[in-house]
Amino acid sequence: IIMKTIIKFLFTLLILFAFSCIQETTLDPLPADLEGVSAKTSSQHLKSKKHSGDLSVEVIRAPITPDGTSAAAETDIVLNFRDLDPDTDGISIKKDGYIEVVLPESFTNTGGGPNTGIILQGWPQSPLGPPPVVFSTTIVDNTITITMLKDYLVGEFGPGPKQVHLAFFGFRNPGPGKYPIYMSITPDANSDNTQSGTGYVHIIPKPRPAVSAVSLFSGGGPPPPFNNSIYQTVEQGDAANRVGLYLWESRGKALVGADIEMKNPTHGRLVKSNGSTAGQVRISPPPGASDYMLKTEGPSTAGTAFASVVEVGILMTKFTPDPNVLGDYTIAFKMNNGNTQYLYVEVIPAK
Repeated sequence: IIMKTIIKFLFTLLILFAFSCIQETTLDPLPADLEGVSAKTSSQHLKSKKHSGDLSVEVIRAPITPDGTSAAAETDIVLNFRDLDPDTDGISIKKDGYIEVVLPESFTNTGGGPNTGIILQGWPQSPLGPPPVVFSTTIVDNTITITMLKDYLVGEFGPGPKQVHLAFFGFRNPGPGKYPIYMSITPDANSDNTQSGTGYVHIIPKPRPAVSAVSLFSGGGPPPPFNNSIYQTVEQGDAANRVGLYLWESRGKALVGADIEMKNPTHGRLVKSNGSTAGQVRISPPPGASDYMLKTEGPSTAGTAFASVVEVGILMTKFTPDPNVLGDYTIAFKMNNGNTQYLYVEVIPAK
């Protein structure tokens, strides 16, 4: 027990002084045909209202754990409150401005910890840095307040605040069901301008098969923020940065020994070492594109998820667009009976 507590404390320090989680898509089934889906039209994007008092909130499982939204598990979730496309600005928050999150009473505050809130910019490992420690977290009952210790403005290190990751080891999830989570943002403590909204988290009975993209292997750091692994823009003729995928089977078991086998340019399978299919891969290219390729450094290998003791399978992927065509690609990794992780690659003219 003592060792587990020490490890969790170190986890908190690593998050604060290095980088943190990223995103996962919802549990919607993979569309049969992704033709025409792009970074500009995907349902993964949030349509946040721009006027005060109306905030669109989406609540998802944190990608560095398979059970952050499972019943009775430690609460480990991400709240998205802005469109995650890096072309969309986040919300500037001045010193002493704050974000407040209220968990329902059915989430049990055990009084333990550590409990850490991290503000992210819309992709994995994108805290406000360097240095990343620019906010503090306080908890009263089930109300969490994250207060800025200095200004963090849109454009300073990227698109600005868009997400809050709550790594709350002192909280336990309730039973299966759909639960409201209230969130408000007060960008300036000297103003009465507060944006607020309610998102809903789906607590599932047990961990499902899961895939999560992380940015640790995509370059740009340390220190953070790392390069965006979810949305990439590359010049014509260049390949995208590689992207690491975290893979789990049901009940949170690390998926090791799996690799991607492409059946044709637009469709492939995630195949386990025993030959069975763990998931699907679909690529939606721009019109006219044919000479593109998704490769891996597979099969997936055993590892530990970032800043944790969670066992995970890690599969490295790299996408090369058609050198003769401009436009948007969408790559979807769909776990059977699990979630879907989308990646977006935009090809622009070479300078």
